[in-house]
Amino acid sequence: MWIILSVVTAITFALSSSYTKALSDRAHTYVLTWSLMTLSLPWTLLVVWYEGVPEIGEGFLFAALLSVVTNLVAVTMQVRALSISPLSLTVPFLAFTPLFMLLTGWVVLREAPNPQGLAGILLIVAGAYAINLDKIRGGILAPIKAITREPGSRLMLIVAFIWSISSVYDKVATVNSSPAFYSSFFSVVYGVLYIPLLVVGLRKMPLPRGTTPRLFLLGFVFAVMIMAQMMAIEMTLASYVIAIKRTGMVMGVVLGYYLFKERNLRFRLVGAALMSAGVVVIALA
Repeated sequence: MWIILSVVTAITFALSSSYTKALSDRAHTYVLTWSLMTLSLPWTLLVVWYEGVPEIGEGFLFAALLSVVTNLVAVTMQVRALSISPLSLTVPFLAFTPLFMLLTGWVVLREAPNPQGLAGILLIVAGAYAINLDKIRGGILAPIKAITREPGSRLMLIVAFIWSISSVYDKVATVNSSPAFYSSFFSVVYGVLYIPLLVVGLRKMPLPRGTTPRLFLLGFVFAVMIMAQMMAIEMTLASYVIAIKRTGMVMGVVLGYYLFKERNLRFRLVGAALMSAGVVVIALA
């Protein structure tokens, strides 16, 4: 069952990323971020109403609040990256999340990656290189330099690093409550804390007529994604769920090509596939 839920997570991850990008010309980054994280609330509350309020464990509050605070920064960066850069040059870089988790374990805990983990790292790095292989005429280092020059790629690398830390606390908060309750709690706290930025965003870029229903649809897609993800994490290791979720990067590249006319599909598809394979290898290490 957790595999099916993880696949649903991957599909809705790609859909929510592409829909966020599609709405970026109608709503400010702050408005999109607030909508993405808060308008999922009606759907998750319905599940809480159906299931009932779970018993809350001692570790819930600290873990949940820490995740909210870190995601105030991370999700804003994610939405900004999607708004300013192609999907195929942003979404795949979230593959660096498990890589950063391995590196953090090595630096902090002196836990050296095993050969399978190292193979996963090499695949992710190779994929990041392959994504910009069309720049190879500028020299062997040109594909790497292209990453540093693309603002969305840089932002997504920071997001991946932050999520390598916050994902641990998501697991703790979920285990000490329930997927629906944690998601609802997260949305409420996030939405309240983000109100000042929401107001700024609305002042800078008022919503065109007809945009509000689309924002609620975005919230619904995100609700399906986060609920499926949290339910899957309850059943198995978080790394397995995230590994399957990140395969949605390939779908994201394809959607970028068909919906936004992004170029160099061949190189970017190969790069995303390599990075997805790297995530899976690390998860199974």
